[in-house]
Amino acid sequence: MTDPAPLLPDLCWPIDLACCSNWDEYAPEVQNRATSLATSVLRALTGYRVGGCPVTVRPCRENCAQPFLLTGYTGEPGLGGGLGLQPVNVAGTWINMGCGCVAKDCSCTQVCEVLLPPPVGAVSSVQIGVTVLPETWYRVDDGNKLVWQGPPDVTECWPLCQDMSAPVGESGTFAVTYLHGLPVDGLGAYAAGVMACEFAKACSGQKCRLPSGVTSIVRQGISMTVGGSGFTEGRTGIIEVDAWLRTVNPNMLVQSSRVWSPDLVQPRVMTWSP
Repeated sequence: MTDPAPLLPDLCWPIDLACCSNWDEYAPEVQNRATSLATSVLRALTGYRVGGCPVTVRPCRENCAQPFLLTGYTGEPGLGGGLGLQPVNVAGTWINMGCGCVAKDCSCTQVCEVLLPPPVGAVSSVQIGVTVLPETWYRVDDGNKLVWQGPPDVTECWPLCQDMSAPVGESGTFAVTYLHGLPVDGLGAYAAGVMACEFAKACSGQKCRLPSGVTSIVRQGISMTVGGSGFTEGRTGIIEVDAWLRTVNPNMLVQSSRVWSPDLVQPRVMTWSP
């Protein structure tokens, strides 16, 4: 008895197969592998800026005992009340705190923010303990700042600390689930459908439009291999697919640019939970 094949990646990428009139003729195994390869390749060729599945992060300060050194937060409630000017490290920059709070962007009012690993394509949910917050209680600024805008009678803002040993949904926890990339639009879904159709042809021994560096090894009609030099210069050689790629990754970046600072620790990202 042979071991079952490993699971195929699920990148939560919608597929528009309007371009592939004979898609139903391919075996389910071929369809699954073709769509997984198509979405994996397109996500890589966009520099991982587009698509992907939502991720859950659990923000927290580096040390809950530190009253002013913040990790992933600016403008926590109650800072500076009656203390005069105090030096505060905000995202790696030392400033003097005034106005009774941490003020940024020409504001002298409380600004409660959580810095999330960018880009933030869309927020699925924000949960504090057992409570899933209404969407009107927060917004996203600058592509990675989750800004509190809850009702005036709620003054807690974002939690300063949380119990990392407890699962999401229990008391004392705080979690943000969001799409770590740009959402796939209709053209991206169409491009994935075109790619999937070509991979299905290659897997079935048919003539396809994949570049010459892409080779296929057909065994019982379900196996395929992508050659290392198949997609040179970040393009596929398929006109309609490359036209879409130029709109989302015109400079052919292999990954999104990042700004790193030793003073700013990223929120913990959940990668597995039973």
